[in-house]
Amino acid sequence: MMRFLSCDWGTSSFRLRLVNLEDATINGEYVNEIGIQTTYQSFIENGNGISRESFYFGILRDEIKSMGDSLNVNLDGMLVVCSGMASSSIGIKELPYANLPLDTLGTSMNLEYFPSSEGFNHPLLLLSGVKSADNVMRGEETQLIGVVRQLEDFDGNGVFILPGTHSKHIWVNNNQMTGFKTYMTGEVFHLMANKSILSKSVTFNSSENEKFKAVFTEGIKVGAENALLSVLFNTRTNELFGRYSKEENFHYLSGLLIGNELTNLVQEKEANIYLCSEGKLHPNYVMGMETLGLKAKVLPNQWVSQSVIHGQIQVLNQNINNEKNIFLGSF
Repeated sequence: MMRFLSCDWGTSSFRLRLVNLEDATINGEYVNEIGIQTTYQSFIENGNGISRESFYFGILRDEIKSMGDSLNVNLDGMLVVCSGMASSSIGIKELPYANLPLDTLGTSMNLEYFPSSEGFNHPLLLLSGVKSADNVMRGEETQLIGVVRQLEDFDGNGVFILPGTHSKHIWVNNNQMTGFKTYMTGEVFHLMANKSILSKSVTFNSSENEKFKAVFTEGIKVGAENALLSVLFNTRTNELFGRYSKEENFHYLSGLLIGNELTNLVQEKEANIYLCSEGKLHPNYVMGMETLGLKAKVLPNQWVSQSVIHGQIQVLNQNINNEKNIFLGSF
């Protein structure tokens, strides 16, 4: 069975997985926090005159070796498919964004193939991102292609919600990505809870109880019904007036921001809405959509977790079919 190395290289994270091409089975995984931003800073400080590509390939070579050693598997010469921020201005090589509309079959992605070399004994396929007239994304388009690949009953139309530091809402019509919006929900929450005056009024508490859920739901409603800048300070007065504890306020602030993001979907109630979330954000977005009456199709966590792999396989299969000569010997 043919195998390849799936590399999802984000701003602050690095994930490498050994994958069977035919059925997307994962044979091994290697994860750390050596993201593109850290790698770029290391290149600036320690590059010593070598090219950026060579420096990044050196990092990638060492990580692949570490993965091979941990799995007791020889990975020499195996094809690497890399998506995320690796194609950005601080990545391996900056690739131009593809333009909208972008098909969900992966045939119109911008990409670049690097044959194996003396310093990096792996052929590598680098996938770029997508741009609209006023927005960009790198990585989420691959996720979306992978999500669609796993939807057996997809009719070619829908709105896909990808929560995160910078949440994406992506519109698909007739199997084409036709538009998307970026919501800085996660980053604004981090800034408000850690760097602003509101930080004095919130305390993180990961435990679950009904009061936290009720306060979060209240935040969802207030955030959805009001201009965000007019209600953020409620977080401060909630604590000053003894309405909520600092732990409860943490969930209230989260609800405000998620509610303000999701209220933009109310006009899409007749559309097929797909929630593509995992981890700690998953229950919050499910609760937020239920509170606002949004009937979303909540995709299984495993589908979302493996969406990058399926997206890379989809793009890889399209290009294997169209350009078999460049991949000869890669598997």
